[in-house]
Amino acid sequence: MQSARVTTVVDASSSMSELVPGTNRSRMDVTKASLLQALATFTPEDEIGLWQFSTKLDGDKDYRVLVPTGRLGDSKDGGTQRDKLSAAFSELAPVPNGATGLYDTTLAAYTEATASYAKGKFNALVVLTDGVNQDPGSISRSTLIRRLQELTDPDRPVPLIMIAVGPDADREEAQQIAGSTGGTGQEVSDPSQIHEVILKAIVAAGAEGSGG
Repeated sequence: MQSARVTTVVDASSSMSELVPGTNRSRMDVTKASLLQALATFTPEDEIGLWQFSTKLDGDKDYRVLVPTGRLGDSKDGGTQRDKLSAAFSELAPVPNGATGLYDTTLAAYTEATASYAKGKFNALVVLTDGVNQDPGSISRSTLIRRLQELTDPDRPVPLIMIAVGPDADREEAQQIAGSTGGTGQEVSDPSQIHEVILKAIVAAGAEGSGG
């Protein structure tokens, strides 16, 4: 299986602090555990990065790049990229009163993912959100979809895998946005399913990419 370049973008809006039904753990706690499980399955050759988003996290930007996408086996400043990601995933926390700046973040992350496309690898952008766009100053859904379509290049495919977590997320919207890039929208009722969904989506998209 070819190695992957995947940037993970995680919703840090305040609703991620809500408890997952039947557990005493928040959506964010379960999401983090699931992402760490997914991370463990990637090889040192895989390139993984992490962004988080809410609203106005970094000045006017709704997102912050926590760990720029890089090869898991690479060492820098005494630790590997994998170590940095493990630490960054573990430290993810919901932003008090933070809303969901979904559209601007998705566009920024997709712009970066397509610009830094790694040839010979399976490239993808994974966006996890537990809600719908709540940023009144953001671009519209139709603008987002149009811009994503403009950025999509069949010769340099970067499918967007959008995972709608929990009851407030909009699966149809996730499918519509992700579909504009040749990716898929997924829905998980329980955040602990995230790692399975990510890996399945990557395997499916990778198989399609190598067959096409």
